[in-house]
Amino acid sequence: MASATAGGAPRPSVNLLVVSGPESPELSLLRRLPAGVNVVATGRTPEDFAHLTPEQCAGVDVLLNCGVGKNAGKRDDIRALWPRLTHLTWMHSASAGLEHLLFPELVEGPVTLTNAKGVYSHSLAEYCLTACNWFAKDLPRLRRQQSEAKWEPYDVEELRGKTLGVVGYGDIGQACARLAKAFRMRVVALRRRTELSAEEKAAGVVERMYSPDQLDELMAASDYVVMATPHTPATDKMVGAAAIAAMRPHGVFINLGRGKCVDEKALIAALQAGRIRGAALDVFETEPLPADSPLWRLDNVLLSPHCADRTKEFQFESLEFFLENMGRFMAGQPLANVCDKRSGY
Repeated sequence: MASATAGGAPRPSVNLLVVSGPESPELSLLRRLPAGVNVVATGRTPEDFAHLTPEQCAGVDVLLNCGVGKNAGKRDDIRALWPRLTHLTWMHSASAGLEHLLFPELVEGPVTLTNAKGVYSHSLAEYCLTACNWFAKDLPRLRRQQSEAKWEPYDVEELRGKTLGVVGYGDIGQACARLAKAFRMRVVALRRRTELSAEEKAAGVVERMYSPDQLDELMAASDYVVMATPHTPATDKMVGAAAIAAMRPHGVFINLGRGKCVDEKALIAALQAGRIRGAALDVFETEPLPADSPLWRLDNVLLSPHCADRTKEFQFESLEFFLENMGRFMAGQPLANVCDKRSGY
Protein backbone atom coordinates (compact mmCIF):
# COMPACT_ATOMS: atom_id res chain seq x y z
CA MET A 1 0.00 0.00 0.00
CA ALA A 2 1.10 3.54 -0.62
CA SER A 3 2.72 5.44 2.20
CA ALA A 4 0.19 7.61 3.99
CA THR A 5 0.78 11.32 4.11
CA ALA A 6 -0.92 13.80 6.45
CA GLY A 7 0.02 16.56 4.04
CA GLY A 8 1.90 17.00 0.78
CA ALA A 9 1.00 18.16 -2.68
CA PRO A 10 -2.62 19.14 -3.46
CA ARG A 11 -4.70 16.43 -5.08
CA PRO A 12 -6.92 17.39 -8.02
CA SER A 13 -8.91 14.17 -7.72
CA VAL A 14 -9.64 11.53 -5.05
CA ASN A 15 -11.36 8.15 -5.29
CA LEU A 16 -13.48 7.42 -2.19
CA LEU A 17 -14.91 4.09 -1.06
CA VAL A 18 -17.75 4.30 1.50
CA VAL A 19 -18.30 1.36 3.85
CA SER A 20 -21.80 1.84 5.23
CA GLY A 21 -25.31 0.63 4.71
CA PRO A 22 -26.59 2.73 1.78
CA GLU A 23 -29.67 3.70 3.82
CA SER A 24 -27.65 5.70 6.35
CA PRO A 25 -29.32 9.14 6.26
CA GLU A 26 -26.07 11.03 6.89
CA LEU A 27 -24.73 9.86 3.54
CA SER A 28 -26.80 12.64 2.00
CA LEU A 29 -24.02 15.01 3.10
CA LEU A 30 -21.65 13.35 0.63
CA ARG A 31 -23.35 15.44 -2.05
CA ARG A 32 -21.24 18.26 -0.61
CA LEU A 33 -17.91 16.55 -1.20
CA PRO A 34 -15.34 18.82 -2.82
CA ALA A 35 -15.16 18.86 -6.58
CA GLY A 36 -12.81 16.14 -7.75
CA VAL A 37 -13.94 13.50 -5.24
CA ASN A 38 -15.35 10.44 -6.96
CA VAL A 39 -17.39 7.99 -4.84
CA VAL A 40 -16.34 4.65 -6.31
CA ALA A 41 -18.99 2.64 -4.47
CA THR A 42 -21.04 2.47 -1.26
CA GLY A 43 -21.77 -0.77 0.54
CA ARG A 44 -21.36 -2.64 3.78
CA THR A 45 -20.10 -6.13 2.91
CA PRO A 46 -17.45 -7.47 0.50
CA GLU A 47 -20.30 -8.79 -1.64
CA ASP A 48 -21.51 -5.22 -2.11
CA PHE A 49 -18.16 -4.41 -3.72
CA ALA A 50 -17.72 -7.63 -5.70
CA HIS A 51 -18.53 -5.80 -8.94
CA LEU A 52 -15.51 -3.55 -8.65
CA THR A 53 -12.62 -4.38 -10.96
CA PRO A 54 -9.07 -4.78 -9.64
CA GLU A 55 -8.24 -1.45 -11.27
CA GLN A 56 -11.09 0.31 -9.50
CA CYS A 57 -10.05 -1.12 -6.13
CA ALA A 58 -6.42 -0.23 -6.72
CA GLY A 59 -7.49 3.33 -7.52
CA VAL A 60 -9.18 3.92 -4.13
CA ASP A 61 -7.36 6.63 -2.18
CA VAL A 62 -9.67 7.05 0.82
CA LEU A 63 -12.00 4.75 2.75
CA LEU A 64 -14.83 6.17 4.86
CA ASN A 65 -16.30 3.87 7.50
CA CYS A 66 -19.61 5.09 8.92
CA GLY A 67 -23.19 4.12 9.73
CA VAL A 68 -24.97 3.08 12.92
CA GLY A 69 -26.51 -0.25 13.95
CA LYS A 70 -27.42 -2.38 10.96
CA ASN A 71 -25.92 0.27 8.67
CA ALA A 72 -22.53 0.28 10.39
CA GLY A 73 -19.43 -0.82 8.52
CA LYS A 74 -17.84 -3.79 10.32
CA ARG A 75 -14.20 -4.60 10.97
CA ASP A 76 -14.30 -8.06 9.41
CA ASP A 77 -15.86 -6.70 6.22
CA ILE A 78 -13.23 -3.96 5.93
CA ARG A 79 -10.46 -6.45 6.64
CA ALA A 80 -11.79 -8.72 3.87
CA LEU A 81 -11.62 -5.78 1.44
CA TRP A 82 -8.16 -4.67 2.58
CA PRO A 83 -5.98 -6.78 0.21
CA ARG A 84 -7.81 -5.28 -2.78
CA LEU A 85 -7.18 -1.67 -1.73
CA THR A 86 -3.54 -1.67 -2.72
CA HIS A 87 -3.11 2.11 -2.96
CA LEU A 88 -5.24 3.21 -0.03
CA THR A 89 -3.75 6.24 1.71
CA TRP A 90 -6.27 7.35 4.32
CA MET A 91 -9.10 5.70 6.26
CA HIS A 92 -11.59 7.69 8.33
CA SER A 93 -13.86 6.29 11.04
CA ALA A 94 -17.02 8.26 11.73
CA SER A 95 -16.91 6.92 15.28
CA ALA A 96 -14.53 7.98 18.04
CA GLY A 97 -13.79 4.54 19.53
CA LEU A 98 -11.42 2.30 17.60
CA GLU A 99 -11.39 -0.97 19.54
CA HIS A 100 -14.04 -2.54 17.29
CA LEU A 101 -12.27 -1.41 14.13
CA LEU A 102 -8.54 -2.07 14.41
CA PHE A 103 -6.95 -5.15 12.82
CA PRO A 104 -3.26 -6.03 12.33
CA GLU A 105 -2.98 -5.06 8.67
CA LEU A 106 -4.33 -1.60 9.47
CA VAL A 107 -2.30 -1.13 12.65
CA GLU A 108 1.00 -2.27 11.17
CA GLY A 109 0.51 -0.80 7.72
CA PRO A 110 1.14 2.74 6.39
CA VAL A 111 -2.48 3.88 5.97
CA THR A 112 -3.31 6.99 8.00
CA LEU A 113 -6.31 6.51 10.29
CA THR A 114 -8.46 9.38 11.56
CA ASN A 115 -11.58 9.33 13.72
CA ALA A 116 -14.42 11.57 14.93
CA LYS A 117 -12.84 12.48 18.25
CA GLY A 118 -14.46 15.62 19.62
CA VAL A 119 -17.75 15.31 17.72
CA TYR A 120 -19.50 13.60 20.62
CA SER A 121 -17.88 15.38 23.55
CA HIS A 122 -20.51 17.97 24.44
CA SER A 123 -23.45 15.56 24.42
CA LEU A 124 -21.53 13.23 26.73
CA ALA A 125 -20.61 16.12 29.00
CA GLU A 126 -24.30 17.02 29.26
CA TYR A 127 -25.03 13.43 30.25
CA CYS A 128 -22.28 13.57 32.88
CA LEU A 129 -23.77 16.62 34.60
CA THR A 130 -27.29 15.20 34.26
CA ALA A 131 -26.06 12.09 36.06
CA CYS A 132 -24.49 14.20 38.82
CA ASN A 133 -27.79 16.04 39.32
CA TRP A 134 -29.73 12.77 39.18
CA PHE A 135 -28.09 11.81 42.45
CA ALA A 136 -27.65 15.29 43.96
CA LYS A 137 -31.36 16.09 43.60
CA ASP A 138 -32.50 12.47 44.13
CA LEU A 139 -34.67 12.57 41.02
CA PRO A 140 -35.95 8.97 41.47
CA ARG A 141 -37.47 10.07 44.78
CA LEU A 142 -39.26 12.94 43.05
CA ARG A 143 -40.74 10.57 40.50
CA ARG A 144 -41.89 8.15 43.22
CA GLN A 145 -43.53 10.95 45.18
CA GLN A 146 -45.23 12.28 42.07
CA SER A 147 -46.61 8.87 41.15
CA GLU A 148 -47.95 8.49 44.70
CA ALA A 149 -49.24 12.10 44.91
CA LYS A 150 -47.12 12.68 48.02
CA TRP A 151 -46.04 16.19 49.05
CA GLU A 152 -42.90 15.46 51.05
CA PRO A 153 -40.26 18.24 50.87
CA TYR A 154 -36.68 17.08 51.43
CA ASP A 155 -33.20 18.55 51.37
CA VAL A 156 -31.35 18.39 48.06
CA GLU A 157 -27.66 18.84 47.30
CA GLU A 158 -25.88 21.38 45.14
CA LEU A 159 -23.14 20.42 42.75
CA ARG A 160 -21.42 23.69 43.65
CA GLY A 161 -18.37 22.90 45.75
CA LYS A 162 -18.40 19.17 44.99
CA THR A 163 -15.40 17.55 43.32
CA LEU A 164 -15.60 15.89 39.90
CA GLY A 165 -12.74 13.50 39.20
CA VAL A 166 -12.13 12.98 35.47
CA VAL A 167 -10.40 9.73 34.52
CA GLY A 168 -9.06 10.34 31.02
CA TYR A 169 -8.60 14.02 30.22
CA GLY A 170 -9.10 13.89 26.47
CA ASP A 171 -11.82 15.64 24.47
CA ILE A 172 -14.70 14.04 26.38
CA GLY A 173 -13.06 14.48 29.78
CA GLN A 174 -12.24 18.11 29.04
CA ALA A 175 -15.83 18.82 27.95
CA CYS A 176 -17.11 17.29 31.20
CA ALA A 177 -14.63 19.37 33.18
CA ARG A 178 -15.65 22.64 31.51
CA LEU A 179 -19.33 22.02 32.13
CA ALA A 180 -18.66 20.98 35.73
CA LYS A 181 -16.74 24.21 36.24
CA ALA A 182 -19.81 26.13 35.02
CA PHE A 183 -21.68 24.44 37.88
CA ARG A 184 -18.90 25.74 40.15
CA MET A 185 -17.63 22.26 40.90
CA ARG A 186 -14.01 21.58 41.76
CA VAL A 187 -12.33 19.53 39.03
CA VAL A 188 -9.41 17.14 39.31
CA ALA A 189 -8.29 14.85 36.50
CA LEU A 190 -6.02 11.98 35.49
CA ARG A 191 -3.92 11.43 32.40
CA ARG A 192 -0.43 10.22 31.48
CA ARG A 193 0.97 13.75 31.13
CA THR A 194 0.46 15.43 34.49
CA GLU A 195 1.95 18.82 33.68
CA LEU A 196 -0.65 21.44 32.79
CA SER A 197 0.02 23.49 29.68
CA ALA A 198 0.10 27.27 29.88
CA GLU A 199 -3.30 27.33 28.16
CA GLU A 200 -4.75 24.86 30.68
CA LYS A 201 -3.38 26.87 33.59
CA ALA A 202 -4.89 30.05 32.18
CA ALA A 203 -8.29 28.35 31.73
CA GLY A 204 -8.30 27.42 35.41
CA VAL A 205 -10.55 24.40 34.98
CA VAL A 206 -8.43 21.65 36.55
CA GLU A 207 -7.04 22.13 40.04
CA ARG A 208 -4.85 19.05 40.04
CA MET A 209 -3.72 16.47 37.51
CA TYR A 210 -3.06 12.93 38.71
CA SER A 211 -0.97 10.29 36.95
CA PRO A 212 -2.39 6.82 36.19
CA ASP A 213 -0.58 5.31 39.18
CA GLN A 214 -2.46 7.79 41.39
CA LEU A 215 -5.91 6.57 40.36
CA ASP A 216 -6.87 5.52 43.90
CA GLU A 217 -5.99 9.01 45.16
CA LEU A 218 -8.24 10.65 42.58
CA MET A 219 -11.08 8.27 43.44
CA ALA A 220 -10.72 9.10 47.12
CA ALA A 221 -10.67 12.85 46.47
CA SER A 222 -13.82 12.93 44.33
CA ASP A 223 -17.54 13.13 45.05
CA TYR A 224 -18.29 12.19 41.45
CA VAL A 225 -15.96 10.26 39.15
CA VAL A 226 -16.43 10.22 35.38
CA MET A 227 -14.62 7.61 33.28
CA ALA A 228 -13.84 8.98 29.80
CA THR A 229 -11.10 6.71 28.47
CA PRO A 230 -10.99 4.64 25.28
CA HIS A 231 -10.56 0.89 25.69
CA THR A 232 -6.97 -0.15 25.07
CA PRO A 233 -4.71 -2.79 26.66
CA ALA A 234 -3.52 -0.08 29.05
CA THR A 235 -7.06 0.83 30.19
CA ASP A 236 -8.57 -2.67 30.35
CA LYS A 237 -10.24 -2.93 33.78
CA MET A 238 -8.31 0.18 34.76
CA VAL A 239 -10.88 0.90 37.47
CA GLY A 240 -10.75 -2.25 39.53
CA ALA A 241 -11.79 -3.32 43.00
CA ALA A 242 -9.06 -1.30 44.74
CA ALA A 243 -10.00 1.93 42.96
CA ILE A 244 -13.69 1.42 43.67
CA ALA A 245 -12.91 0.68 47.32
CA ALA A 246 -11.05 3.99 47.52
CA MET A 247 -14.20 5.95 46.62
CA ARG A 248 -16.07 7.97 49.21
CA PRO A 249 -19.22 6.28 50.63
CA HIS A 250 -21.35 9.00 49.01
CA GLY A 251 -19.35 8.80 45.76
CA VAL A 252 -20.99 8.33 42.37
CA PHE A 253 -19.25 6.58 39.46
CA ILE A 254 -20.12 7.65 35.91
CA ASN A 255 -18.86 5.76 32.85
CA LEU A 256 -19.02 7.42 29.42
CA GLY A 257 -15.93 5.75 27.96
CA ARG A 258 -15.98 1.99 27.53
CA GLY A 259 -17.40 -0.71 29.78
CA LYS A 260 -14.31 -2.88 29.59
CA CYS A 261 -12.27 -0.15 31.28
CA VAL A 262 -14.03 -1.08 34.54
CA ASP A 263 -14.14 -4.28 36.58
CA GLU A 264 -17.91 -4.58 36.29
CA LYS A 265 -18.20 -7.35 38.87
CA ALA A 266 -16.34 -5.27 41.45
CA LEU A 267 -18.56 -2.28 40.68
CA ILE A 268 -21.72 -4.36 41.02
CA ALA A 269 -20.53 -5.73 44.35
CA ALA A 270 -19.89 -2.21 45.69
CA LEU A 271 -23.30 -1.01 44.49
CA GLN A 272 -25.13 -4.00 45.94
CA ALA A 273 -23.40 -3.56 49.30
CA GLY A 274 -24.05 0.18 49.35
CA ARG A 275 -20.35 0.95 49.66
CA ILE A 276 -20.81 3.81 47.17
CA ARG A 277 -23.85 5.95 46.56
CA GLY A 278 -24.48 4.93 43.00
CA ALA A 279 -23.44 4.75 39.38
CA ALA A 280 -24.55 6.20 36.04
CA LEU A 281 -23.56 3.86 33.23
CA ASP A 282 -23.93 4.34 29.49
CA VAL A 283 -21.41 1.63 28.54
CA PHE A 284 -20.93 -1.95 29.70
CA GLU A 285 -18.53 -4.85 29.53
CA THR A 286 -20.97 -6.73 27.29
CA GLU A 287 -23.35 -4.87 24.98
CA PRO A 288 -26.28 -5.20 24.75
CA LEU A 289 -26.30 -5.61 28.53
CA PRO A 290 -27.49 -9.17 29.28
CA ALA A 291 -31.00 -9.40 30.74
CA ASP A 292 -29.65 -11.28 33.78
CA SER A 293 -27.22 -8.52 34.74
CA PRO A 294 -27.87 -7.27 38.29
CA LEU A 295 -27.37 -3.72 37.03
CA TRP A 296 -30.89 -3.71 35.57
CA ARG A 297 -32.42 -4.16 39.01
CA LEU A 298 -30.26 -1.88 41.17
CA ASP A 299 -32.10 1.21 42.41
CA ASN A 300 -28.85 3.14 42.80
CA VAL A 301 -27.94 2.84 39.11
CA LEU A 302 -28.89 5.18 36.26
CA LEU A 303 -28.59 2.99 33.17
CA SER A 304 -28.73 3.96 29.51
CA PRO A 305 -28.16 1.70 26.47
CA HIS A 306 -24.99 3.36 25.07
CA CYS A 307 -26.96 6.27 23.69
CA ALA A 308 -25.75 9.27 25.72
CA ASP A 309 -24.23 10.77 22.57
CA ARG A 310 -26.86 9.51 20.15
CA THR A 311 -28.42 12.83 19.25
CA LYS A 312 -30.38 13.47 16.08
CA GLU A 313 -27.39 15.36 14.74
CA PHE A 314 -24.42 13.23 15.78
CA GLN A 315 -23.90 11.23 12.60
CA PHE A 316 -24.44 14.29 10.44
CA GLU A 317 -21.92 16.25 12.54
CA SER A 318 -19.48 13.37 12.18
CA LEU A 319 -19.81 13.46 8.39
CA GLU A 320 -19.40 17.25 8.46
CA PHE A 321 -16.04 16.68 10.13
CA PHE A 322 -15.09 14.16 7.42
CA LEU A 323 -15.96 16.70 4.72
CA GLU A 324 -13.69 19.25 6.40
CA ASN A 325 -10.91 16.67 6.58
CA MET A 326 -11.39 15.78 2.94
CA GLY A 327 -10.86 19.43 2.10
CA ARG A 328 -7.56 19.30 3.99
CA PHE A 329 -6.58 16.08 2.24
CA MET A 330 -7.19 17.49 -1.23
CA ALA A 331 -5.32 20.69 -0.37
CA GLY A 332 -2.31 18.70 0.81
CA GLN A 333 -2.75 19.96 4.38
CA PRO A 334 -2.28 17.90 7.57
CA LEU A 335 -5.32 15.84 8.53
CA ALA A 336 -7.10 16.46 11.83
CA ASN A 337 -7.61 13.66 14.38
CA VAL A 338 -4.82 11.39 13.16
CA CYS A 339 -4.92 8.33 15.45
CA ASP A 340 -2.11 6.46 17.12
CA LYS A 341 -3.05 3.04 15.76
CA ARG A 342 -0.79 1.10 18.10
CA SER A 343 -2.07 2.88 21.20
CA GLY A 344 -5.66 2.47 20.02
CA TYR A 345 -6.84 6.09 20.07
